[in-house]
Amino acid sequence: MEVHGEVVLRQRVCRGSNCQAVFWICQHCDRGQRYCSSVCRDQARLQQRRCANCRHQRSPEGQLDHRDRQREYRRRRAGVRVTDQGSLSIISPAPCGYGNPGSRPIARGWFVQQPPRFLCCIVCGRSGRFVDPFPRIPRSSERSR
Repeated sequence: MEVHGEVVLRQRVCRGSNCQAVFWICQHCDRGQRYCSSVCRDQARLQQRRCANCRHQRSPEGQLDHRDRQREYRRRRAGVRVTDQGSLSIISPAPCGYGNPGSRPIARGWFVQQPPRFLCCIVCGRSGRFVDPFPRIPRSSERSR
C-alpha cells in the first residue's frame, strides 16, 4: 500500500543485448525506460542503425545510392597523387601509463558498483521503497488458518 508523499520505485530489467541489469525508477521519472544507462541505450541504437543500413544496402535503391557515393568518392580521389611515403615521427608519445611504472590508466565509466543500502531512482536519485506489482495472493487454505 502506498503512503501519501512516499516515493514508490518500479523495478526494470535493462533490455541491452549483453546487460540485463536490474534497476529501479520512481513513478515521477518513469517514461517507459528500457535501458539502465546511456551506454546501453547508445549501443542498442547503434545496432538498430546498423541493421537498418544493411537492409537499405540490400535494396535496389540502396545499391544505386552506394554506386553513386562510390563514383563521387573516386572522382574526389582522382586528383590526389602520392608517389612516396611520408617519414615517421622521430619522437612519438608513449601509450597511456607505460612511461611511469606503477601507474595505470583510469578507465572512465567503469567501476565496481557496490549494492546500495537503499533503493534509489536511476534518473533522479530519490530513495524509496520497492512495491511488488504482483503481490502474492494467499490461497484459500492459507486464509482460513
